Amino acid sequence: MRLTAPSLLGLLLVAGACHGVEGSSEPVPTATHALLRVERSAHVGAERPASGLAFAGVVRVPELADPEPLLRLSGKSVTLPPLGQCLLPSHEKDFVPPSDLSRAEFLNAGDVSLGSSVAQTLLAPRNFPLEVSGVVYTSRDRASEQLPSGAAYLLRTTGSEQLPPLELRVQAPEELRDVALGGLALETVGSVDPRAALLVTWRPGDARDVVYVEIAGSPEAGTLGVCAFRDADGQGALPAGLFGVSGPGSVALHRLREVAADVPALDGAEVRFDFALSADVAFH
Repeated sequence: MRLTAPSLLGLLLVAGACHGVEGSSEPVPTATHALLRVERSAHVGAERPASGLAFAGVVRVPELADPEPLLRLSGKSVTLPPLGQCLLPSHEKDFVPPSDLSRAEFLNAGDVSLGSSVAQTLLAPRNFPLEVSGVVYTSRDRASEQLPSGAAYLLRTTGSEQLPPLELRVQAPEELRDVALGGLALETVGSVDPRAALLVTWRPGDARDVVYVEIAGSPEAGTLGVCAFRDADGQGALPAGLFGVSGPGSVALHRLREVAADVPALDGAEVRFDFALSADVAFH
């Protein structure tokens, strides 16, 4: 389920209405979930290495609330269309009144480490970017070496007075390979005719994953359109007109994996991997 920030707020308020009102002594049933988000981003032709970012937390929310939007709000996210379709993204930023998120709380998980079976890195405790109480954990820098693709990840916590020690194991997808636009390898594409439909191809991945494509114009214009496809199909068609893009811009492909996992002592875990490959392109 992909929900917007207002959807989360609605769920939180509904949960409050169904299980008690402010000032009532009746306890509100809650659920506790682990959240993990891992991002990698590489740019074709860039001298700098790929960048990476990890976010982790354990959140307590009212029983009827879906914690997944908090995971998406922790970083850059776009609303995706149904598979095989495209949409124009909204450029309006979500306004989240602090009082509407007051029922969510990120719990102290102790020391939190993340990595593959080869190497673990200690995440840094930080405040959540919105007005939600508690602590979350993120990468200490943007290096991607500790966040490999195609690896078995282990999230481990030492626990605290709020939580016992926890372990979450999940498999990351491979990075995108053999990406082509209109039959040309992505690294060789300098320009694209936006008037014609554009076939995008890649080496097919796991059937549970999604590949979404962002078309962006100038930095001021930002993302102009997003299309989503089934990863296992290995291809997708972008519409003629390419959302009105013209001049310098970029194309970014993202491999997205979303996993619901089981963690002992918790009600569940939501994991999101987003591995991107982008290239600068002239549209004319």
